[in-house]
Amino acid sequence: MSRKILGLDIRNDAVSAVLIKSGIKGNWIAAHKHVSISDKKEIETSIASALETITNEIDTTGSVCIASFPADQIFYRNIQVPFKEMKKIRQVLPFELEPTMPYHVEDLIIDFQAIKLSDQTDHTDLITAAVEKSNLKSYLDILASFKIEPDIITVGGYPLALCLANNTDITEKWLLVDIHTNKSTIFVIIPGQICLIRSFPISTASSLRIESLCTNIQRTLNALEEILRFDFEPNGVFITGSGISDVGFKDDMTRILGLPVHSVDFVRDSDYTMNEAPAKHWKPMLMDNAFALALIEIEGTNTIDFRKSSLVGKKYWAEHKKTIIKTSILLGLILALVFGNIIIDSHSMRKKLTNLNNHITQIFKGTFPDVKKIVDPLQQMKVKIQVEKKKSLFPLETKRNILVIDILNEISKLISKETDVEFTRLLVGQTNILISGNTDTFNSVDDMKNLLEQADLFQKVTISSANINKSGNRVRFKLKIQL
Repeated sequence: MSRKILGLDIRNDAVSAVLIKSGIKGNWIAAHKHVSISDKKEIETSIASALETITNEIDTTGSVCIASFPADQIFYRNIQVPFKEMKKIRQVLPFELEPTMPYHVEDLIIDFQAIKLSDQTDHTDLITAAVEKSNLKSYLDILASFKIEPDIITVGGYPLALCLANNTDITEKWLLVDIHTNKSTIFVIIPGQICLIRSFPISTASSLRIESLCTNIQRTLNALEEILRFDFEPNGVFITGSGISDVGFKDDMTRILGLPVHSVDFVRDSDYTMNEAPAKHWKPMLMDNAFALALIEIEGTNTIDFRKSSLVGKKYWAEHKKTIIKTSILLGLILALVFGNIIIDSHSMRKKLTNLNNHITQIFKGTFPDVKKIVDPLQQMKVKIQVEKKKSLFPLETKRNILVIDILNEISKLISKETDVEFTRLLVGQTNILISGNTDTFNSVDDMKNLLEQADLFQKVTISSANINKSGNRVRFKLKIQL
């Protein structure tokens, strides 16, 4: 008996669906459909209309559905956590992300995937994705009205990037750019894994469209070194999506980015076959994302999945109601026994509490020996910690009270206007300064070092690196100045 898998790629400008049948004889694409959305103002009504067209032409009854959520409505962050256990990571993730999110974490659904960026074992690097509960629920309600209940809901374009990274011999470092009408998403790939996702708007004007897209790609690449803490120079760019407008699109991107640009045709490189009718109307740039959604279900690929959240708690309750009730009764009996034991041993607990208070006092004395009068050690420690935090709010001032404006003035006075140099980055710490840029020759780098060492503000200047750039006519350098 064959199994049906429906890949449903939902975007703000189109909905694409691919139905794969999987059986003993193999896997094949049985049907597909792409429906464009013209009315962007009434997006929910437009998506419902597109789904109606799809379900009228494709028999989705009994199929396992894997759906994607528009990538531009998701918040992405790259963070580190100081442990490896997935359970601990999931528990602390909302607290780690809360300061960086524009919404309360209670209003978000969060998932993540671990990535390996170095050989260090004392932490885990994560790529996280968060979506508003209300937005995701509205999509689920639309799908439910057509009797479609996805087993997985993931990021639009993410499964295609996973499939390309895992199943093809593409160069080690590359980009996948998913291009749509007025939005685009970039997936940064290092060997076998996605390490960064960013979505950004692009111009809808035909004369500015490609330039706007490439500008955002270049900005993302410029920020990668700081985000990922290593140099990233891609070997190529792969593009897909309904926003690829004409035959000269790839050539224009190649010219602006200075990188080879290729179109994705994932079915061509896979073992899947199509019936004659689907093959005749198949357009890779429109269908590959939906095809990849179905494929991750067939191959059991681990992906970001918003369906794991409490948003689907009603289904879980219906399936496990009896077990939950029995467990709750047992838990209630256990709590009653514990409460009775607390009453019986109250005297012992009071003694333990006294010992704990004494221990807190000893910790406070050891941490802050200068405080002689101790009334409430816990509250006093909180006050002390707040004072220390306030001291750290001015990282740009050193112990010598050197202001950033003075540092800039000193550099400007020492380096001659005739020196052919372009500074690209300036980082000022409490004890040192890092300067990055490019100049015409290695001698110019040595001259700048010698000139800066003459400043009274600077103790020592070191050339961290100096090398010829790709064009061969500029020298990239990094200087470290000790204050």
